[in-house]
Amino acid sequence: MLASNLIPTAVSGSSPTVLQFPTGASHAVRSLRNMTTQLLQEAAQVIPNQQLLINVVSRRVRQLGLGHRPLVEATPRSSLTDIALREIIAGKLTYELTPEKPADDGAA
Repeated sequence: MLASNLIPTAVSGSSPTVLQFPTGASHAVRSLRNMTTQLLQEAAQVIPNQQLLINVVSRRVRQLGLGHRPLVEATPRSSLTDIALREIIAGKLTYELTPEKPADDGAA
């Protein structure tokens, strides 16, 4: 008796039916991807070298994951990547290139 209350009549009948799922969740995911893409494009204007930008963002994400506080205001739903990108856009996060040392031949 309890099982018959759990199964919708369309599913328990003999003809197969297609169940509809809400599509609002996929719209929210798509919107978050667009926001991250927009942040990435804005951050690329601050740090034009793509490899350098990825390195800066990944290091900052690691720091944020270890408990460092964000330098910009973050909402509870912000991902660590979004926070790092916002920090770069706001000019709160910069980088410094170190000069390369000449390779030592090791002839001693």
